[in-house]
Amino acid sequence: MLYCHLRYVVRFEGETMDLFQALMGILIGDPASPMLWLLFISDFELDPHPDDVFLAGRRVSHLEQADDMALLCFSAPGMQRKLEQFERYCSVTFVHINVPKSAASIHGPLPDELPTLTLCNAPLHFVPTATYVGMTFTSTERDIFRAHHERKALKARTAAGAVMSLESYTGHLPPQLALTLYRAQVDPHLTAGSEVALAARPEAIADLEDVQHTYLRRALGISKRAQITPLYTETGIWPLAYRRLQLAVRYLIYVLRDKPPLVEAAFSELWELTATHHASSWWGDLHLAALALPVPVRLPVHERPTTESLQACLAEITGSLAAHLRNRVRESRRLPVLQHRIANDCPPHAAPSLKSMCTFREYLKLDRRRQRVAITMLLFSEHPLAIERLRRAPAPRPIPREWRLCRFCKTAGTVEDETHALLLCPEPRLQHRRDSFFNLVFTERPALIRLQDRLSPSAFLDALLTTKDTLPALADYTADVFELYETTPMIVVSSHEELQRTTTGV
Repeated sequence: MLYCHLRYVVRFEGETMDLFQALMGILIGDPASPMLWLLFISDFELDPHPDDVFLAGRRVSHLEQADDMALLCFSAPGMQRKLEQFERYCSVTFVHINVPKSAASIHGPLPDELPTLTLCNAPLHFVPTATYVGMTFTSTERDIFRAHHERKALKARTAAGAVMSLESYTGHLPPQLALTLYRAQVDPHLTAGSEVALAARPEAIADLEDVQHTYLRRALGISKRAQITPLYTETGIWPLAYRRLQLAVRYLIYVLRDKPPLVEAAFSELWELTATHHASSWWGDLHLAALALPVPVRLPVHERPTTESLQACLAEITGSLAAHLRNRVRESRRLPVLQHRIANDCPPHAAPSLKSMCTFREYLKLDRRRQRVAITMLLFSEHPLAIERLRRAPAPRPIPREWRLCRFCKTAGTVEDETHALLLCPEPRLQHRRDSFFNLVFTERPALIRLQDRLSPSAFLDALLTTKDTLPALADYTADVFELYETTPMIVVSSHEELQRTTTGV
């Protein structure tokens, strides 16, 4: 987000040129430094060695990211030879080697005795974990990216805490602003390295997902008991498993389309490993990550991908996410209001669209926090009504739905749920507030009068929620109703005898 809005200007000898956008590079103190360094070190070469690493026939003996260098070799003698040659090069080009920050790492089976490698007459220490170009690798763990995910989760949690700490100075952040800050400050940590570190096992990114869930709940003002699925259906944010897989597939499309030489060679090598030798590789992990989605997406692992096949895969990922969100809402017993919206937006036998299933909702744009929280509580079932509160009651056994009586009606069969409280309950204070609400919305939208007569209470409530003009009034009314229920003791029925006494008054 920062780079897409960034513009540059050049001033020289009192003259200023027009604003322009830089399409390459990163924000640093001196934009010319990386390019000048690359030009300076462009003549660095290492002599071929029998134990060099080859990717699709391309020799890869060293990598450079600005002034961070990695030397690669399959043997200790070959590596020592490269270190000595690198030392000689630096001595004649006046480049200083930071030996204390240099380290060695072995990827693969560890020898019984570690070899000795020296640089500038100092032995290099071997480390199990090292970071290069923002990626942390661990050579002694089965999951070589475990430490990477842990560090990024910690950084994401720190960034999320810093964003939310703004509320102590500014008051509650509106959801739209909170989600903008999420995309700018938190999401980059949650998705860092997703093109490399694939979530072939869903538990690998569990810590990252926890950060995402905590932030979204805080942004919407709901508790940790709230269900996870509406966090995505109401905000337009993607679940991390889908988001990271989409970024990985898009990166592979870039590799196949633009053909960056080294990355293309690496992909050709790993595809050959998977397709011909059935070995574990990044391409195989991409296949497993797609299968691990709640609605699996199948990649033809033994067919070499093309940009066209991967574009089709992106469409399948989008469809998988829409189907997953629809299924989770339909299967939930705690999301009746959202279920009515899904029933209207997604016919039973039609494929759902992601635009209807996962988008930023209008009620989150309401001006007053009280209004936004009221509608959020209604949709997430975080309200004070008995239908939800008694679901969590610490009773010896679950309290049946039909026992969760309205605290005002106290009549058998009158379950205290969303439609009863908002549209049906005859309690005089509720009825008075309801009449005022209907007079207001029917004046603004007379068509709603006919809908009230034609639709069931649940369908009419959904119509009110999807009518943009009446949302502020509905939100104020919902907040008033919830406050009245919150201040009135709830009826807790734990036996048939108690149910009979409550409903008959005997």
